[in-house]
Amino acid sequence: MQRLIKRQFLLGYLVGVFMLFYSNRAQAQRPQDNWYLEQTWTKTMAATNGGFSAPYGVAIGPDSRIYVGDQGLGKIQVYLPNGTFSFAITNTFGEGQSFSQPRGMITDKQGNLFVADYGRNAVFVFTKDGVFVRKIGGVSGSADGQLNGVIDVGVALTGEVFVLEQGNSRVSVFDNNGVFVRKWGGAGSLEGQLSGPRSLAVSLTGDVLICQGEVVKVFNAYGVFLKQFDCYTVRSYNYGDQQIRFWPISIRIDASGLICVVKAWYLLGKHIDSPNCFNPEWSVFQLDGTLLETQTLINAPLGPISGYPYRMAWPCHAIDPNGSFLINLYDTRQQTVFRRTFREQWLPLNNAMPMPAVTGIQQRPNSPLVDIDYQVTDADDTNVYACVMLFTNATQSLANCMRSITFAEGTETNLGAVITANQPHRVTWNAGADLNTKLGDFRVAVLAKDSRQKLLDIHYIRIPADRGMPELKISRSPLVPNDFMQVWWWLLATQDTGIRLTGGKIYGAGGALDAKLLCDATGTTADGRTYIYAKLNVREATSQEVQFAKEGALAGNVNQWSPTGFTVAGRPMKVNEYGFDTGSWGTSAWWVVPLY
Repeated sequence: MQRLIKRQFLLGYLVGVFMLFYSNRAQAQRPQDNWYLEQTWTKTMAATNGGFSAPYGVAIGPDSRIYVGDQGLGKIQVYLPNGTFSFAITNTFGEGQSFSQPRGMITDKQGNLFVADYGRNAVFVFTKDGVFVRKIGGVSGSADGQLNGVIDVGVALTGEVFVLEQGNSRVSVFDNNGVFVRKWGGAGSLEGQLSGPRSLAVSLTGDVLICQGEVVKVFNAYGVFLKQFDCYTVRSYNYGDQQIRFWPISIRIDASGLICVVKAWYLLGKHIDSPNCFNPEWSVFQLDGTLLETQTLINAPLGPISGYPYRMAWPCHAIDPNGSFLINLYDTRQQTVFRRTFREQWLPLNNAMPMPAVTGIQQRPNSPLVDIDYQVTDADDTNVYACVMLFTNATQSLANCMRSITFAEGTETNLGAVITANQPHRVTWNAGADLNTKLGDFRVAVLAKDSRQKLLDIHYIRIPADRGMPELKISRSPLVPNDFMQVWWWLLATQDTGIRLTGGKIYGAGGALDAKLLCDATGTTADGRTYIYAKLNVREATSQEVQFAKEGALAGNVNQWSPTGFTVAGRPMKVNEYGFDTGSWGTSAWWVVPLY
């Protein structure tokens, strides 16, 4: 023992051994990087019961009712959020007036509906229940108050109405009574001018965003140019010597200020014979033009189309009060809803992870006592849970783990559930009481967590009911062997009474798993996963549930793409339209379903 006392202990330590699955605190309250495909409903060409002939613009009111303008039927069809027909605004409204080419549509904060009619050079205003209120414009021309090629309309919180004229390449502004106020823009290539604009949206701050060519231009309410950002996509497939480019054709802004843009392929004078290659796309941007997400609208071909793609060159989508959006497709007469999703658990932005560190290890001269100094730094917690682990041979493994540690001089009170953060602590280990070996190299680990952290911070998503399966709540990415090992270290360090460590292996101690092997050098067993699942209050997802989540909205097919941003430690690898991780995880990966 004297040789041991005189040996120098290795001053090794592990910082933050207890890692949390998906602990990206800085982004905890931001939306997921996807809006999942919730439903697609298609209407026949029948004129009754809300059928479609040539659906163009679409709007969603504050009460989530959906308004779709149908040029072929000459009416506005109104639906409940699930696609059930409610009523129609038909021609001969307002003492004999009629729709011609309804394009862009929007509702204001009171729910009033504004319909930009390209053929009538006017904006028609209705109450949320379809009662006609007024007509704005209606006289073709370029003078004040006259309109030409009305393609879209936006309403500011002030009540001002912004009318986008494709024919005049300008914006005309009216007050909430329909009286002309001002106009700005005009045809040209300068910053403050417009050229064939296609869609308009008004932000919460009153700025006006306009889709033009390959960019989105941003103006203030008086037409002063502020900035622009690129909003196009170039695809790898070509037609002849020209690349296929996707240009913005519809723009809307949600209640949180995120910009959603729908894009369609743009190739003049060419006949496209492979329509499946040219599904429209949508992208989500922050107000500064930072791209958050881009997805392809699967199974929504636009062609074959010859020449300029007019069938997607008009405002064609709307955003509901919750940030979900609906895309209207002329060719297929489909309404496709993408549901915006958030983390299941909302954590304070300032929920900093506790950061443990060993600051010093010193064996007392001529004594078997070893003083271990540590501190747990936590920016927003007064108290944390801290524990200590020791490993012989300076190797972190089950075979070298010392689960039973003898502390001296009452210092064990400096470990446990209520330890003051951000100040030094000392525990004194009685090495002579625990060791039966003369080896003197050890590795010390301090583990810590705060009261808001669980054993694993699992990110759950919801898969809507479909194909005979009920709604499913499932982990976005799977648990992998290292995730389980993090839990084992914590359970060993906190002296969990349901397990025992013998010969470098973890066994169950009591209950149904008594004497069952739970974990060894090769990894966690099926019984071990069962034990940890009980600690996490989850169950393992069935293979049918995993396949259902992978297939998403396309039975028998796995649709996936690489996520943009919002990844943590490489997760998720791939996502489908529901945000489910469809990456190639192999056989050693397990998705879980919460029991609550």
